[in-house]
Amino acid sequence: MNKILTTIFLLVITFSAFSQKYVMVWNDEFNTPGLPDSTKWSHEIGKLRNNELQYYTSRWENARIEDTVLIIEAKKEKYQDADYTSASIISKGVGDWKYGKIEISALVPGGKGTWPALWMMPTYNEYGGWPRSGEIDIMEYVGVEPQNLYFNTHFEGTQGDGHDSYGSGPERVVRNPWLSFIKYELIWTPDKIEWYANDRKVHEYNKPADDYRVWPFDKEFYLIFNLAYGGNWGGYDGVDDSKLPHKFLVDYVRVYQLQESEGPFTLEVQDFKNGEIDISPKLDSYPENTEVTVTAIPDSGYVFQGWKHMSGANPFTFKVVKNTLLSPYFKKENEILSNSGFDFGWGPWKHYVHDYDQINYSLSIEDGMFVNNITKTTGVDWQFGFQESGLSLKKGKYRLTFEAYADMQKTVAITVSKNYADWGAIISKKVTVTTNLKEYELTLDMPRDDDNVRLYFGIGQFLGKFYIDNISLTEIIENPPTGISETSDNSKKFKIFPNPTTGNFSVHVSSFVDSEKYALQIFSLDGKLIYETVIRGSNTEVNPGALKKGIYLVKINSEKSSSTTKLIIN
Repeated sequence: MNKILTTIFLLVITFSAFSQKYVMVWNDEFNTPGLPDSTKWSHEIGKLRNNELQYYTSRWENARIEDTVLIIEAKKEKYQDADYTSASIISKGVGDWKYGKIEISALVPGGKGTWPALWMMPTYNEYGGWPRSGEIDIMEYVGVEPQNLYFNTHFEGTQGDGHDSYGSGPERVVRNPWLSFIKYELIWTPDKIEWYANDRKVHEYNKPADDYRVWPFDKEFYLIFNLAYGGNWGGYDGVDDSKLPHKFLVDYVRVYQLQESEGPFTLEVQDFKNGEIDISPKLDSYPENTEVTVTAIPDSGYVFQGWKHMSGANPFTFKVVKNTLLSPYFKKENEILSNSGFDFGWGPWKHYVHDYDQINYSLSIEDGMFVNNITKTTGVDWQFGFQESGLSLKKGKYRLTFEAYADMQKTVAITVSKNYADWGAIISKKVTVTTNLKEYELTLDMPRDDDNVRLYFGIGQFLGKFYIDNISLTEIIENPPTGISETSDNSKKFKIFPNPTTGNFSVHVSSFVDSEKYALQIFSLDGKLIYETVIRGSNTEVNPGALKKGIYLVKINSEKSSSTTKLIIN
């Protein structure tokens, strides 16, 4: 009997220990010099929030990797409509998680006016705009309070004022925190969030109730690393420009999640369209730590955008440490919008609500369409709507198409507006959406280059459900290069991946079988030959050297035929 009890006890102990096993699912050690890894990070652009003084850019001067650390640098310089620049990098779309342990080593800058932060925001805003869908501040610091660090959560709350938070108050983790790296840890479970600094617990927020108003932390969130200057908090006692430039340093970030079982594990692929997936090795099940490489091969006319919540790399190599669902996303090769077909929810579209007391709504995806169910409204079109921000448009003409219908026939206000300063409209259009599903098409004439605009659909006139799908924004190329068509009859015969790419790419020849050798040429959109080489066989890697960001045309020729497609360098 004693032996049986001992065995049961050991089994319980073993299971308990295993149930707490965290495995790394995402990380960046910042060991490769240059710009932040574009397969893991994107940049916020512009003057965005809190009356801060800086303009966020994607330039090397403001965000770069040197000596195995990420440097986010705030500088005093005239840029756009600001007197200062800095950077804010985010993992949205390729680094999103629900629950887990996040570990970051960082060094804050001192100096009056600095406001560095390591924080998280919801990927989809499923409970509504800030703060309804929550915010998790892994660490915040303001240089005007040089010895204090802050750890906090934000949510709507139940007090009726629309915003509540639960924070630690000022914590003095180490003396003079701008002199040494501090290890920050966030442990986030379905029932609580815990904060640690240098292995010391500094704060805890326990789930008060099953109510999104106090616990919206049951959805995917992504990381934000930024260095603000001035603003409502960072500049409440002014700024000291004599200390500029300031550098916020991050040594590493590592994300862990609990392992569901000891394995072996499954590897499944969510239903997708517009491409093919190669998995190597392809097994029925995978022992723990099996290294797998997945390659996305887009159909002609499409480009690969990323593995939902996991990575933008293609090919993407990872170790299987849990049951894994791969969700590849392809989009049209000349598509400007990030999620035009709402294949993965409604992100990155965000809502603007002029007055929460006057507007009530809920969101859903029904039969693949994005649905805004409006139960209370002001009746003014621009006072409620949704937008994708941070778009870069050049002077020229653009084609906007979408499919829509609604419970009532009303007018949609469609604008291309500044994502900074006065937020004013650059282009304004009105479209009447009926109760029958229709496709709508507009031509938008962009009067100037602007790398930070937003496409806004103002639907404040509607009551009931407003349905929309397949929003597409593409540049109209009126005069393609002589002798080069945007697509050709043979365009389905070869594919480029990854596309977009930051440099090298591979050419996959599918049905183009009339030769074993092809000439490959890369042209600029004005017809200038940029690069040429010879490729052989069905799969060939191409290294065209350092190409500037932009759109190029790639043409392959054999003795009998030719084919052309687009290449995007980002």
